[in-house]
Amino acid sequence: MRIKFIMLGSFLLCTGVNVTAKPPEPELGKRWSVNYAYSDEFNQTSLDRTKWRDHFNTWKGRPPAKFVPSAVTLSDGFLQIKNHKLKKTDGPYTIGGGAIQSLNQGAYHGYYEARFKASRINMSTTFWLSNKNVPFEGENFLGESCSEDSWALELDIAEAVGGVIDAPFGALFRTGQQYNTHVWYRGCKPEDSELLVDPNSDNSVMNFYGRALRFSKGTNVAEGDGTGAPGNAKLANGKEVWQDFNTYAAWWKNENEVDFYLNDQFSGHISIDTTLSARPYNRPMQINMVTETYDWAKPYPTDEQLADNSINTSYYDWIRAYVYLDVTEQHPNSNNSNESAGDIFDERVEIKSVNQVLNTLEVDYVYESDIDIDADILLTKDSKTLTSKQLSLKAGYGHLRSSVQLKTAIDLDKTNIQIVLKSGDKTIAHSKTHEHTVNVK
Repeated sequence: MRIKFIMLGSFLLCTGVNVTAKPPEPELGKRWSVNYAYSDEFNQTSLDRTKWRDHFNTWKGRPPAKFVPSAVTLSDGFLQIKNHKLKKTDGPYTIGGGAIQSLNQGAYHGYYEARFKASRINMSTTFWLSNKNVPFEGENFLGESCSEDSWALELDIAEAVGGVIDAPFGALFRTGQQYNTHVWYRGCKPEDSELLVDPNSDNSVMNFYGRALRFSKGTNVAEGDGTGAPGNAKLANGKEVWQDFNTYAAWWKNENEVDFYLNDQFSGHISIDTTLSARPYNRPMQINMVTETYDWAKPYPTDEQLADNSINTSYYDWIRAYVYLDVTEQHPNSNNSNESAGDIFDERVEIKSVNQVLNTLEVDYVYESDIDIDADILLTKDSKTLTSKQLSLKAGYGHLRSSVQLKTAIDLDKTNIQIVLKSGDKTIAHSKTHEHTVNVK
């Protein structure tokens, strides 16, 4: 395992690159495949300009912090955003933050995760998806139809603030995962933007700067409806977001549902607000990682805090995206090259269960591999190989069921079953041996 080191003032923090993190176990017949178009380990010395830009192309930032490209650097295997005081005030902007945005807006249904460590000041460290406004087709929630209205989507996977916010809900941003889903709407008439429905109702509509409505569901009481969902979105052992790296993830399942995960543990589910559209999350989005100030996250950082390199920087270890496929399906943004595949999955295979039907064994198993790989299912008895079955498996995290036959059912008694993963003649990994006994009555 490669080890990354960070100097934080007088402290040395080490972190392993290949920290176990992956999507939930796939259903039988399904596979998670890495979507390399939206994945990056940040092990280069500069930002990959084929994937990312170091600014937000439609937004300067929320005052008093603006996005400054020079705040974004890659060093020691981390993407770093160094928040700082601007040398020269720019209108309402006095603080420099940073933004990284994917060049493409093609991230769609799948699993998205990022491992990061928040700064310890009152600026956010975030990971989220969004898309641009497009014309809204058909009637809106008021029964109106016009050519001037438009809508956009936003999926906030994590908004972390390591500083102490002077608000009743401030500790939530410091001690766990805050997530939201937004459906933004700009209406047919100016008065639409003044509409404000009871935020405690099921059809809550929030006003945003008097310009757009948002239909929101999520844990973030500052920007969402604050209702949350069943799950555990709190860091273990009383930890805070600035103390260590944590993995924040979302499984964007379909047009109406998103599941959230914190350090590989389920942290909540959101059924997206359908006031505006029956199937709202129906368009691809882009990836965003930004640090910013919020008008509800005060006091703003002091000059002394912004100058303190031990607390002013947000660190991103990696970002990874996955698509959910059939086990034999190939995705165009997956990587078939064994030479350039990333070091993401633990190469492993595990037998989940073995069932006998007459003279056939049905072997249910999961596997992980960064590359396309071969597998042998071996049946042995008394140190002799009875039979074997060869398979070709696609790179990723898959769940399969394969069958192996012998001549008679009794031949399966006291057999040992093992699955071996191979790349060419080299054994990469193997399962534990499963001992099978035929029940004879």
